[in-house]
Amino acid sequence: MSNSKILLVDDEPLNLKLYDKMLKDFDFQIITAANGQECLNNVREHFPDLILLDWNMPVMDGIEALEILKKDAETKDIPVLMITGVMTSSEDLSFAMSIGAIDFLKKPFDKLELSARVRNILLLSETLKTLKDQYCHLEDKNVFITSLIESIPHPVIYCSMEGILLMSNNFFEQLLERSKADLVGKSVYRYFRSDEVGFHVQKDVELAQSKASLSYEKNVFPGDKMFIVSKNVVSDNQDNPLGIITVFTDVSELKKANDEIVNTKKIELISSTLKVMHLNEMNSSLINDLVKINPYTNKEGQELIRQMSQKFKMNMTEQIWNDFETRFENAFDSFYTVLLEKFPGLTPNERKLCALLRSGLSSKDIAILTFQNPQSVDVARYRLRKKLNLANEENLIDFLLLIDK
Repeated sequence: MSNSKILLVDDEPLNLKLYDKMLKDFDFQIITAANGQECLNNVREHFPDLILLDWNMPVMDGIEALEILKKDAETKDIPVLMITGVMTSSEDLSFAMSIGAIDFLKKPFDKLELSARVRNILLLSETLKTLKDQYCHLEDKNVFITSLIESIPHPVIYCSMEGILLMSNNFFEQLLERSKADLVGKSVYRYFRSDEVGFHVQKDVELAQSKASLSYEKNVFPGDKMFIVSKNVVSDNQDNPLGIITVFTDVSELKKANDEIVNTKKIELISSTLKVMHLNEMNSSLINDLVKINPYTNKEGQELIRQMSQKFKMNMTEQIWNDFETRFENAFDSFYTVLLEKFPGLTPNERKLCALLRSGLSSKDIAILTFQNPQSVDVARYRLRKKLNLANEENLIDFLLLIDK
């Protein structure tokens, strides 16, 4: 899995930057493309191990590129993870998976969800490739499936299309604290949370109809553990579905660790902002004291004081914003992506105001940070409300708090 080549395809440079940042902790070779045509060119040049493909793009959209990839014998086996923020209906997603997408992600998503999906797909892809090479002349699918599920370092099961458990690996048996003899031949749904059984049955029905891959995050078993559930249909030589292989990837600790990291970054953002506000109050006081000298100086001195004050404010504002934006993106890594996707017409200053308000700052706080008066900030907030098409009863802060949820 290390050094795997991943092709990121999106027409928004900000999205490409965000996905690259989300995957930077892993030893992946990242390649980028801005549309479907560039994707095809890069695939033929680099032959990536996985493609993250946006749906809506200019020149050539993701679906057209996916169709071409899956019709080409040299590229049809490259797994493609579709990313979409608009085409999210079950019909759209079923259509993409019927063409050959192995999985899909709905925007917005976080670093944990993206990395878990990517690693799962790469792991399954590598395992299948190895085993296909090893058993290329083997007709007994049971031997193939047994080898597959035993080679994956996560809980894995193989069930009939009706949900009867036929095979499981040691990790699954350890998870449920049951022996293979206790599990095989029984309905797998009996081990799931009782209030979620209907959901899993529906997912298996959808999978049987589409005959494509499927994955989702769920609290599957009794207890508080969260899993990424990845499902694949096993078919016979006539493409009739025989059963379903399911991989359960425990993301509870990763999610907890990720939440702790995010909370730490939010605390750092608040602490840094408070320090800057205190410093700016002192700086504003110094500037005001400097301006008081005006009556005692000539016109040249007054102009010099004005230029010094203006230059100082501009330099401080730029430094403050650069530091704030870096800390803000670390704490809320998908906020800008979702915001600009929903409201592409926002100006840089409006985007800044959204970030400052999302951080919980009042008009007075923002005024201190940006060397403005609170009334000017209130006017900017009023204009921003109109730009975001908010109704009179809608709260601007509440709206921004929920925008990347």
